[in-house]
Amino acid sequence: MSETPFHGSEPPQLAVIVPTLNEAAALPRLLASLEGEAAEVIVVDGGSTDGTQDRARKAGAQVLCTEPGRGRQLAAGARAATADLFAFLHADSVLEPGALAAVRTAFADSELVAAGLKQVIDSDRIIFRWIESAANRRVRRKGMIYGDSGLVVQRSAYRAAGGFPAFPIFEDVELSSHLRGLGRVGLIESATLRISSRRWDREGVVRCTARNWLLRAAFFFGLEPHRLAGHYESEASATFGRTRGR
Repeated sequence: MSETPFHGSEPPQLAVIVPTLNEAAALPRLLASLEGEAAEVIVVDGGSTDGTQDRARKAGAQVLCTEPGRGRQLAAGARAATADLFAFLHADSVLEPGALAAVRTAFADSELVAAGLKQVIDSDRIIFRWIESAANRRVRRKGMIYGDSGLVVQRSAYRAAGGFPAFPIFEDVELSSHLRGLGRVGLIESATLRISSRRWDREGVVRCTARNWLLRAAFFFGLEPHRLAGHYESEASATFGRTRGR
């Protein structure tokens, strides 16, 4: 059955989809910020062993279990969702009050097919002001929405774009590239998403950012995301090991 875009003056209903893997510490803050704001909250877990699933259920979320892999998990959540809009969020992010209301209002305009939220990194370090500014500018000017900006998309546009591929990395880049050809993609300035600085703090800001740029460039030049994911995770694990050993 074909999907049709949302039409009407009333704000559309929204489903929030969150992929997780051992996020018991971070997830409750996000779920608390969603309370009463979303028609559906779907947590798609990739095999956590730290109680993530139990915490999600206690918070009232629908919990799905899949094989690990962010693209696979996100796609499973989208298949289960029934709302007009899908909002894909990372487990270590938190929505500022009123963010989802602003999202629903923005998407009352059916010409908006996808959007990112205004990214704020949860740290006082000056370098993060540059990183978050660059991310917001990329969404605003280029319509490229990466996962840490909180991708929100019309259900019909998600289907038309082919949904998330089963990639372990850069699934957001792939989907965003297809969405740009379907209509207007923008930044919702009045919807703020506060994201964790934990990966930058753990690996080092310069090292982490440079690694991400290099891997992204390799992806754009056609290297397989499954090969790139190995470099991403091995580098992160090695850095974490050195940090933990100090």
